[in-house]
Amino acid sequence: MRMIACSLSCCAAILVVAVAATGQERRSPASGDETGRDAVGFRKDSVTKETVGERRAHANTPTTKQAIEDFMEIQKTNRQIQDITKQQPLALKGIAEAAKDVITRAKRLKASLSLPAPPKEVTQTAMTASASTDELLNRIKELDANIKAFVTNPLFRQMNDTSRNLPLEASVSLSKVIALSKVVEESAAKLR
Repeated sequence: MRMIACSLSCCAAILVVAVAATGQERRSPASGDETGRDAVGFRKDSVTKETVGERRAHANTPTTKQAIEDFMEIQKTNRQIQDITKQQPLALKGIAEAAKDVITRAKRLKASLSLPAPPKEVTQTAMTASASTDELLNRIKELDANIKAFVTNPLFRQMNDTSRNLPLEASVSLSKVIALSKVVEESAAKLR
């Protein structure tokens, strides 16, 4: 009984292979066709701009070079903001411009890094514009702490630390940097 079942299954397998092999037919190249056909079936020498259309512009995704530049510039801009806060009178216009630069660079980093989405509590935290320069200075200190937490994350030093969730920590810090930068920019514009 087992022999019959085994031989039937072998015959079925041979039949499936034979049917699949006969279903695949080899086409001989057309005479005089030196270029052959591409994967879609077009003759390679007959495809032109007129038949396919113009090429689309490249996607506007940040490059690795741009990501490294943004990573470095966020730190420089943060130092500039810290230096501005030590000046008297407080240069609110400079703070607003620097915060706007941080927002732009942090958003590009968020797009270029493959970090997990931060928890909803972090992204939904609503911050209001500061009503006084003291509140603005406190927000700037908070921004400084989050930028430092982001750039010093061991994830960017390629350490093999699997005990902590480093990508999530970096994502949370970057989200806070974006939110705080917006508040600092709005506050500086409001206080001006």
